[in-house]
Amino acid sequence: MHIRSRRLELMLFLSVLVLYAIVTVLADRPDMVWDEGRYRWYATSLTHGTYATEEKPDIINGPGYPLVLAPLIGLGAPLIVLRGLNAVFMALAAWFSFRSVLPYAGRKWALGIALVTALHPSVLRVAPRLMTEPLTLACVAGFAWAFTAALRSEKWSWRLLLASALAFGWLVLTRVFFGNVLMAAVVILAGLLIFQRHRERLLRALMVLLLAFGLCVPWLVYTHSRTGEWLCWSTNGGELLYWATSTKPGENGHWFSEEESQTMPELVASGHRDFYRANYYLPVLEREAALKARAMQNIRENPAGVLWNWSCNQSRLLFGFPRSHLAVEWGSWLLLGINGVLVAWVGFVGWQAWSQKAQVPAELSVLAVLTTVYLGGSGLLPGLPRYTVVIWPWVGLVAASLVQMKRAR
Repeated sequence: MHIRSRRLELMLFLSVLVLYAIVTVLADRPDMVWDEGRYRWYATSLTHGTYATEEKPDIINGPGYPLVLAPLIGLGAPLIVLRGLNAVFMALAAWFSFRSVLPYAGRKWALGIALVTALHPSVLRVAPRLMTEPLTLACVAGFAWAFTAALRSEKWSWRLLLASALAFGWLVLTRVFFGNVLMAAVVILAGLLIFQRHRERLLRALMVLLLAFGLCVPWLVYTHSRTGEWLCWSTNGGELLYWATSTKPGENGHWFSEEESQTMPELVASGHRDFYRANYYLPVLEREAALKARAMQNIRENPAGVLWNWSCNQSRLLFGFPRSHLAVEWGSWLLLGINGVLVAWVGFVGWQAWSQKAQVPAELSVLAVLTTVYLGGSGLLPGLPRYTVVIWPWVGLVAASLVQMKRAR
């Protein structure tokens, strides 16, 4: 059985690697789309010993992905090679997902969860580009594997604890919103220590999170040097809140770019262009303050409208619609079918476990806490389906384990 699992893992890893290498070649284009230009710019800046500059002082993204790209850029690698690196990350994400599920639910469930990780359309769409989802998935799945193994172990394993911390720390540096998840989880787990049950395993989990935070300290020191603020993960929170709380006619909390705010007729007519011209080009901290102040004003003036935006955002996180002033894309109908089935399955499994008072292992409970915090926080800001799919390795692991636990009873 062990040999068969190893062969299956190898086949899975190589198949996903080859698949995404082919997809990258077929989808290659000379121009950059979405966030590609920003990630390459940050990576190129790192090769010159800088990150944010006086010309571009924004710190929108963490350094996790640019640090991976920088050595290749320093060696003069072409764009298709930079993009092709995501094939490796996707193969690792599938492999780590398989390994994390295997001890809890067996080969069939492990393969099923890994295939969803590898083949979800939200990932297939962005993986051939310089986007962070593949690296994020590799970190999320790698953390699930190392973390569950560390907490299952009868004794403290520093090798597994450090591997878990490295995966979560790099996850935070790649997708800085997870920094907020990390801090919230530390507070929650520390509070749970008052209960005797699982205390020793909760201590291990806290150790992992604290070590992961330690890995992020240099980044926080850097952002403090640029902004004067402590625990500053990025400098675009105000912009996200501004759009999340905007309740002008036809709007539902969908995010728009700076360019769209200046050129899209509906946004110009609603006054966004005038507001942006007056505030968006201020120094970073002044801009953030102005955008956050307007967001708070929006909440005070129309709390019901902001609540509607929040409900629309829950749909956007799963299905990609509704979007302010924009029609529903065909891909959203595909996601409605795929994610709808996954959400229904996970919800049913969770309800059964709750109603039957299933005894969930401590490590899976911690993953459930991290998932809940992430989804709860993401729901407050403009979201997209690719923000949700990155935590599938955690969700799939917990759900598959609950199904197997039910069968074993």
